[in-house]
Amino acid sequence: MGGPDRRSVLRAAGGGGLSLVGAGLGSALLAGCHTDTRPAPSRIDWQALDGRLTGPLLRPADPRYAAASTLFDPAFDAIRPQAVAQATSVADVQACIDFARRTELPLTVRAGGHSYGGYSTTTGLVVDVTPMAEVAAAPGQVARIGAGALLVDVYSGLARAGLALPAGSCPTVGIAGLAMGGGIGVLGRRYGLTCDRMVSAEVVLASGEVVHTDADHEPDLFWALRGAGGGNVGIVTSFTFATHRATPLVLFTYRWAWDDAADVLAAWQDWISAPGGAPESLWSTCVAYSAPAAGVGGAPTLRVSGVLSGGADDGAVTGLRAQLADLVDAAGHRPTGTYLTTRGHLEAMLIEGGCAGRAVESCHLRGRTPGGTVARVAQRAASAFLVKPMPPRGVEVLLGAVEERQRTAGAGSGGVILDSWGGAINRVAPGDTAFVHRGAIASAQYVAGYASNATPAEKEDNRRWLRSTVEATAPFVSRSAYQNYIDPELAGWAQAYYGANLARLRQVKRAYDPDDLFRFAQGITPA
Repeated sequence: MGGPDRRSVLRAAGGGGLSLVGAGLGSALLAGCHTDTRPAPSRIDWQALDGRLTGPLLRPADPRYAAASTLFDPAFDAIRPQAVAQATSVADVQACIDFARRTELPLTVRAGGHSYGGYSTTTGLVVDVTPMAEVAAAPGQVARIGAGALLVDVYSGLARAGLALPAGSCPTVGIAGLAMGGGIGVLGRRYGLTCDRMVSAEVVLASGEVVHTDADHEPDLFWALRGAGGGNVGIVTSFTFATHRATPLVLFTYRWAWDDAADVLAAWQDWISAPGGAPESLWSTCVAYSAPAAGVGGAPTLRVSGVLSGGADDGAVTGLRAQLADLVDAAGHRPTGTYLTTRGHLEAMLIEGGCAGRAVESCHLRGRTPGGTVARVAQRAASAFLVKPMPPRGVEVLLGAVEERQRTAGAGSGGVILDSWGGAINRVAPGDTAFVHRGAIASAQYVAGYASNATPAEKEDNRRWLRSTVEATAPFVSRSAYQNYIDPELAGWAQAYYGANLARLRQVKRAYDPDDLFRFAQGITPA
């Protein structure tokens, strides 16, 4: 039995986009994406900007504009930037910032274009740094990576030097947004978050000044870049990361009958959080999801998947099998199917990213969608953290919500993805970086998918299910949320994303962007 990739959960039956747009939310998102009623810059203004750029400036009449102006998710296709500047140099970024300041035009930066809230587009000027995508390994196991690099190219480029970096699973996510918002992934328990591996960054500030920041230079800015999220305090053009040696990875998936879900989920929580339990080299995810293909009378699905890093010899595999046997025994139910395999590091990450058996090139964005396919699905999402195992009532409520989704005729896929935390992530103090979420045992991502051609009523039903699920499970999880799963409807979002670090972040914002040039609906505001 083959193991599923992580992204397949999000693609199943209308749940494959990265959108949060729904009925009643479009105007709010447009406001968050920098709508503006002031006069547009003149043709001469645009010509002057074009003359300063080495990369192309794409206006609506350009045949390349349609692909360049859209995000990964089709739900944001209606947002039409006045222009997209495909920046190929630091000077291009400086020119765009200068143009935005002089014309007072809304400005936003884009790399992968995966913002859950659509915040990497605008009705003003989009600065697309995707062309700045160099991945260059250097002596001492460090790597310089352009801010526009997609994860699939980061993994591929580092693999050529025998190196790796803990980061996310989706191959077309940009390294910049991922790293600045935290950066969870399958290697996090062993090697930490992506932001924890950041050594330095080159940043263009709102003033147009270019600074190099690290622990000793502009330390407050460096602190903020590791967790404040993208688009808040400047436009990063490149990063330096501390890498680690790439080793083979062991991948596994165990499936259970839905009737056993409550016992399995309870056992999994204890398995990942018990002192002396799962080693730091073992990451896992527990996924409870509706299965629209099974029909209204069918059952949702439950699986536990994971990755063992740091070695894949016979001893490591034997140890993993013993760990999984402990989970099965604790659950009290035999799985209906199991899958375990060892793969080279790059191949394993391609599998995790839904690119099994495909070349790296085929996992690139084509017309803002992977491999050239047209993404006709969208999704809403929300998040929370677990700081301790949910009690039986919490498990019951969570699984009941998934069952409700299964019973809803015409609904797309929906459910929850629980990822194990701890290990190296939690050895960093909450105030050492801007990323404050350091005490969790797991993160929870709530997902509700729908077809992009769904009716307003269907979109509203989808939104209602997600919000009711978040509300019902709230007593059993933390009040915090993951800023990279940005949620436009989240009440108290600033405190949820940044917690005790919010006050310092607002001070950093005041120091580096006092006029709030880099602004969006859930952006950090100056103190």
